[in-house]
Amino acid sequence: MTKKIAITGHSGVIGSEFSKRFKKFNYVKCKIDLTDRKKVYEWIKNEKFDYFLHFAAIVSIDQVIKQKKYAFKVNYNGTKNIIDALLKYKSKENIWFFFSSTSHVYKTRDKMTKINEKSKLNPLNFYGYSKNEAEKYISKKLKNTKIRYTIGRIFSFTHYKQNYNFFIPSVFKKIFSKNKNIKFENVNKYRDFIHFDDLLIAIKTLLENKTKGIFNIGTGKKISLKQIISKVKKLSNKKKNIDIIKSDKQDYLIADISKLKKLKFKPKKNINKILSNYYKYNF
Repeated sequence: MTKKIAITGHSGVIGSEFSKRFKKFNYVKCKIDLTDRKKVYEWIKNEKFDYFLHFAAIVSIDQVIKQKKYAFKVNYNGTKNIIDALLKYKSKENIWFFFSSTSHVYKTRDKMTKINEKSKLNPLNFYGYSKNEAEKYISKKLKNTKIRYTIGRIFSFTHYKQNYNFFIPSVFKKIFSKNKNIKFENVNKYRDFIHFDDLLIAIKTLLENKTKGIFNIGTGKKISLKQIISKVKKLSNKKKNIDIIKSDKQDYLIADISKLKKLKFKPKKNINKILSNYYKYNF
């Protein structure tokens, strides 16, 4: 029997690609405003599903900063509405719930140490704060229920549909622009970039194993933002004068994916493939 999956954010980057890639599932797409509590209750009451993928969120840091109240309303209140409705109407059913969270709930490191799921939480920004608050509500409300929940803390990724508010798209935009002199600031950082294909497979792995708890989703490998800039420049084959503003502060945000590896998940594609894919679809 085909698994029925309720999915929010089906038109977003992760949601649209997940449903497109894994067509064997039967998707129940959420087309309502998640901040409208009444509509959320009606939708969950009337729909039948075995799994719930909650991808809908305001993600772009710039957009979150500009619309803090609205971002919190979507990221936290929207999630709260879903959880409350699930508890009211589906509490006796064996539903698996997935919440798409972020590495931004963690505190960055000033040296190369991988972050595991029990590492200290200290949100990097308001986006991370909104996701952390939603995480806490999910854990509190679903802890002792029949609803199995998994929180996936996704580290950095890129997709050709992402706008220029994200790091790799912004680097491509600058280097492929007509400007010959380009400046970059605050790039003395190391991050963990997972290829989008690997990200989708990781989520599918969690779903098929009906996991419970918190899982980091990344590669466990570091890449400096400076290296990414250099690689994009080389890929562009353009002559540019790149000025990287010096910064004494260096930080790391690298995933420990030991828990995910126990499910036989292994990332297959590296940063070079990530950048070449972005280039292929956009230039």
